[in-house]
Formats: sequence, structure tokens, C-alpha cells
Amino acid sequence: MSKTRFFFLITLVILSGGLTILVGSLAAASGKLDGQVAMALLPLIMLASIGIRALSGRNGS
Repeated sequence: MSKTRFFFLITLVILSGGLTILVGSLAAASGKLDGQVAMALLPLIMLASIGIRALSGRNGS
């Protein structure tokens, strides 16, 4: 894996995971943690899982 790809993937995982935690905690703190927030968090969770899978070398099989 090239350095550029590794840097991109690790940045993707860190940022998407961090944003997921931030948005989830802000919604929980304001008492608005419901299904609509969970649906908004799904793309961030999917991005993090794609990055983790690419970093671990698994090809999805």
C-alpha cells in the first residue's frame, strides 16, 4: 500500500469516526437522539467501515 493511499484511508477513518462521535454526542446531549439522527449517521459509519476494511486488507469476501 502506498503512503498516499494509507494517509488518505487513515484520515478517512479518523474524520468519519470523529464526526460520528461528535454528532451522536451532541444529539444525545440536546435530547434529540432519535431515528432521524441515526439515519444521518449511517453514511459516516459506512465511510469508516470502508476505510477500516481497506486498511486491514480484507476484500469483502
